[in-house]
Amino acid sequence: MSGSLELEPTAALVMDWAKDLYRTGIASSFVARLDLSAGQRMRQECDAVCPWYPEVMMNRKWFIRHIASTIINSRGFPCQILILASGKSPLALELLERCPGVIVSVIETDIAGMEEKARIYREVAPTAAQRIRCVEADLYDPGGTRDAVADTGAFYPDRPTIIVFEGISYYLPPEISSGVLSRFTSKSGQNTVILDSLLPCRLVREDRRYISRGIWSIIHRDCNVKKTVTYCPDEMVRMLISAGGGQVRHHAMNEMEWLRTGENRYFPTDGDGWIRISTARL
Repeated sequence: MSGSLELEPTAALVMDWAKDLYRTGIASSFVARLDLSAGQRMRQECDAVCPWYPEVMMNRKWFIRHIASTIINSRGFPCQILILASGKSPLALELLERCPGVIVSVIETDIAGMEEKARIYREVAPTAAQRIRCVEADLYDPGGTRDAVADTGAFYPDRPTIIVFEGISYYLPPEISSGVLSRFTSKSGQNTVILDSLLPCRLVREDRRYISRGIWSIIHRDCNVKKTVTYCPDEMVRMLISAGGGQVRHHAMNEMEWLRTGENRYFPTDGDGWIRISTARL
């Protein structure tokens, strides 16, 4: 694909699962520039485990976009967005499009590839790109991440902030996640963090546990991860409290599916899904 950005296999797999969310809007122009071919083999293997697994990813990504947009628009006053470990997600473009006039700036971090992402933003959405800053930072260095965000000149600690921590809690020890989030707390609790997590198998319906195990065994092999971090709801609350958070709320996959599609075809009850999304004040 001419002028495209080649993704590593796991990132390509995730975006391939979710690509139907990006058929319209300015995000579609960005996603069209992503080369997802590196994830094709993994996609075939995952389809053999569960052919409808893309529903999980679309529910997750749609709901994070939905809840972030709802929070931003309901407040109605200027805010900033911080997307940690953003990868090649076009969420920044989606939020700027859905919340015009409310978002002052978006700061994205990841460990690598941010110059290339910023370049594509400038090429496909030059107006939106003026409000986005892409910086490289390693979440294993929470202080360094905080400094990198501050060095953009676009982050103001006193401004209400929506922090998105998507697709990363699975790979980080709880103390690292807590340490990073604690760098972005506010004295008044005016900030909000939105993050997803994987439930332990014991909290998933028994006849569906093989799906999560099968999918994650493929991901482990291809991204060289030895262990996936899981959270039961109480563990997630403790992690967020240790980061300085409060007012924690959890959202199950059946809620996400209902709001996205208007039905519960794949996730009729709370115990049918593997991923939860949580929010907390920081």
